[in-house]
Amino acid sequence: MALGSTVALGGAAAAATGESILANVDAHAGVHLGGSDRIRIGLIGCGARGKAAVIEAITAGRNGLSDCNDFSGVHLVAMADTSSSQLQTAYRTVKGRHRDSVDVGSRRFVGPDGWRGVLASDVDLVILATPPASRAGHFEEAVRAGKHVFMECPIAINSHDVQRIADAGRLAQTSGLAVAVGHQRRHELRTRECVAKLRDGVIGDLIYARTYSSDSQEDRHVQSLDIVNWVLGHGPVAAQGFGNASGDVSAYQLIEFTYPDNFPMISQCRQARGGRNLGEFFHGTQGTCDMSRAAIHNSDGKLIWQSEAKEIPGKGWQRQFNELIASLRAGEAPFELEHAIASTAAAILGRTAVQSGELIRQA
Repeated sequence: MALGSTVALGGAAAAATGESILANVDAHAGVHLGGSDRIRIGLIGCGARGKAAVIEAITAGRNGLSDCNDFSGVHLVAMADTSSSQLQTAYRTVKGRHRDSVDVGSRRFVGPDGWRGVLASDVDLVILATPPASRAGHFEEAVRAGKHVFMECPIAINSHDVQRIADAGRLAQTSGLAVAVGHQRRHELRTRECVAKLRDGVIGDLIYARTYSSDSQEDRHVQSLDIVNWVLGHGPVAAQGFGNASGDVSAYQLIEFTYPDNFPMISQCRQARGGRNLGEFFHGTQGTCDMSRAAIHNSDGKLIWQSEAKEIPGKGWQRQFNELIASLRAGEAPFELEHAIASTAAAILGRTAVQSGELIRQA
């Protein structure tokens, strides 16, 4: 296969290299779902998160429907990945779980331009699950093609791409397109309850916060940053820190973020998996909050509240698709881009501060 080519597995090839197959696509095509319960999904990025997201979307599509046939439910109808083996593994996995909800046919596109084949297909909702370096370009073209979008986070790797996504997001919003982002913890009932308690002042005035994350630093870090931004209602305005960004298990970062009114937040993240006391912790004049356990203690350390909400199987990952699919069926277009931009911008700010060794202020 020549570099830059696109191969459609089992059928015709997609557009030639460098050619925009979206130039003549109506920007409003695909906004409406045709008055039925059937939602056609295209998947761009067939790694572990991509195939899990499709399974969650199909599962959400079965909620409330006694019979999922060709005219109801959520159906996977197009796929793309740069790796043929990864695409085929995802295809077999999804089809093994939901055979009647997979109708891909020849719409399996492999190669660096395979994503264009998905956007040229008759899909209502596209899932963007590639590494974030390509997210801005994929999102821009998905919006121009008139597709509803679910994308994983972080949504970009630099400030320039954050701005591109913000610009495309304005077009999406004026076009009535849904934009959902994989901040799954915003969809957990216990987390929602806990955030509401903090915002209501249950531990008094907030003094400072701490976060700890592990595994992939920026992927997990952005989730914790989103929680802090959510509680405070704002992103950080400055950061300074140090660390070792070697990319192996010894990599670590220690960052001090400053929020409006000089509110401090200390963030520690490391590359290795596991560890104790991971999550987000808030300290106030009248107590403390452990967000990951949805538990609040008073100043004497006594537990005064803990969420009793029962999560569904799949927790926030599943609920985010339950809510998205239900909204689309109701003719609504949820728009979650603002907080995704804020959390990704915060992660980039922190990384820049570590790399420079200087105090960096948010532009």
